[in-house]
Amino acid sequence: MAEIRVSSAERADALAALGEHHSNGRLTPSEYELRCRRATDAVLRPELEALFDDLPAPHPDLSTSVAPRRAVPAYPEWPGGRERSRATRVLDAVGVLALLVGLPTAIVLTVAAGLWWTILVAVGVAVLAMVLGIAFTKDVTEGAAES
Repeated sequence: MAEIRVSSAERADALAALGEHHSNGRLTPSEYELRCRRATDAVLRPELEALFDDLPAPHPDLSTSVAPRRAVPAYPEWPGGRERSRATRVLDAVGVLALLVGLPTAIVLTVAAGLWWTILVAVGVAVLAMVLGIAFTKDVTEGAAES
């Protein structure tokens, strides 16, 4: 993962903490100047933290820095980072058709002929198609973690 960059305010906070250590006699003038130069030139968080490894408090407050998030490829069809294949699209279509065509047909057959079990068939086909569609969907976040 990438290192976190420091801000100008964090560099100023580090310089103030170094000044306090210098005034307390923990740093010689040459050490103080060297660490101030390094604090001014610091770009990444570990560079600032290393200046205070051998010093007690106060230290600069670097807690406001937040680690950058890992980029996840976005697929609008699956916001959770999933990629759909042809099989998943077919299974989704079967599930939707089972609900939109099969369920009303089953209701008519139940009312007209007493065939109540046709509702179970229509709902079962729809649920099975949708579950298999999700199962066959490739999770692209796994592939990103491996590379």
